Amino acid sequence: MLEADLKETRGQDSQTASTQKPFVYQLRSCCTKEDPVTLGCLVKDYFPGPVTVTWDTVPLDGSTLTFPSIQMANSSLYITTSQLTVSGEQPREFTCSVFHAETNDTITKTVSTECVKNFSDPSVKLFYSSCNPSGDTHTTIQLLCRISGYTPGKIKVTWLVDGHESKELYAQSGPEIQEGNLTSTYSEVNITQGQWVSEKTYTCRVNYYGFNFDNHARRCTGKALTYADTQTPGAQGGGQSTSHRPLSHTAESEPRGVSAYLSPPTPLELYVNKSPKITCLVVDLASTNNLTLTWSRANGKPVHEDPLVIKKQFNGTFTVTSTLPVDVIDWVEGETYYCKVSHGDLPTDIQRSISKDDGEQQAEGMWVGLLGEAWLTTYLSTGKRVAPKVYVFSPDRKEMENEEELTLTCLIQKFFPKDISVRWLHNKKLMRADQHTTTQPHRANNNTPTFFAYSRLAVPRANWKTDDEFTCQVIHEALPKTRTLEKSVVINSGK
Repeated sequence: MLEADLKETRGQDSQTASTQKPFVYQLRSCCTKEDPVTLGCLVKDYFPGPVTVTWDTVPLDGSTLTFPSIQMANSSLYITTSQLTVSGEQPREFTCSVFHAETNDTITKTVSTECVKNFSDPSVKLFYSSCNPSGDTHTTIQLLCRISGYTPGKIKVTWLVDGHESKELYAQSGPEIQEGNLTSTYSEVNITQGQWVSEKTYTCRVNYYGFNFDNHARRCTGKALTYADTQTPGAQGGGQSTSHRPLSHTAESEPRGVSAYLSPPTPLELYVNKSPKITCLVVDLASTNNLTLTWSRANGKPVHEDPLVIKKQFNGTFTVTSTLPVDVIDWVEGETYYCKVSHGDLPTDIQRSISKDDGEQQAEGMWVGLLGEAWLTTYLSTGKRVAPKVYVFSPDRKEMENEEELTLTCLIQKFFPKDISVRWLHNKKLMRADQHTTTQPHRANNNTPTFFAYSRLAVPRANWKTDDEFTCQVIHEALPKTRTLEKSVVINSGK
């Protein structure tokens, strides 16, 4: 629908007219769910015809259409319209030029794709799960963009890294939930803790009727940092409405680049091998002279760590790894362990802590606050644990016919907490770890805090034999008795 910007009426009612230049009016697009949008210039009250209408820029995604001049009813004067159809995703301005040869007049009008708002702007809030500085660099940090309070309509969510659209972030979107006359939804991505501590800025950008609504988050860098809930009308700036709140993390007191991380024991170590270990990793040390790494635990009992492992990296820095064997029961019951790093180059010691409850407390606080308590009854009734569902998929028919390497896929889903281990067996015998790959857990696309993961096993065709059995073995604390669950496929058996 086009809306004419007419402030006065000009014309002649007589059957004849002398030479008269045209009057030009913008035709603006009304705010609708439609994309692309149509802009226009209305040219009227000129004599004689014709006129030539041109547009200054026609983008690749645009097209123009100019209608023939026609005489107005009960008048000798002429009227015509020229339209420009373009994408309305980003606000842009276009200029139409009208040349009337008889009077040698050129009239220009600028029209914007920005529509007149008749809707409620969305509120965009960007939340992130707690960053444990002592955690593993591969630990998942969840970024959740909550979009609420907007009039139902088409929205597009884009994730930016340092101001640039990222093609490497896999976003999951939630369903639209009706809240009276308004709507809410969310978009979520997972990054690694290594990406998070690199101090890049992550932005959730919501495009809605040609307007951009941004919110940003990044790791703290040493002072009281805030994030802004910023609403930006399109690309043209305009007014901004910003609210600030302190971030929940503070920076570490250590030289830039030197970092220490703690990683927990895996479910495989805990429940199958019965030999759990916590790992303390220190990276980017200029030297290991005068380095001291000390372990302790909250209850004050003695600890007995393994010897340090020191490796020199290609860039000349050193990486130090220390492992601490822990008791299964102590870990499961929530005992806290500490790793303290002392070095002559450090202005203060670096201390990290870890316990089994850290991840569960972070998830519970985050998801109860953001997604409501609908899932809480089931969550608490299972002791804050949800056992995984496991499915094994055989290779695709075309892969079976054409490829020299065949793929088995194991889908593990709907489990909590996220710590999980996966192994593959061939005819009941354990396969090497380098023969399969398992993804990091990702939060499922629903209103629960559960996770899913995939494991991929590549089998050379020469090893693909009739009646051979391949088994995906999953280890998770919510599983009963042995904490393991196995799903198998038998070649050509139909199972």
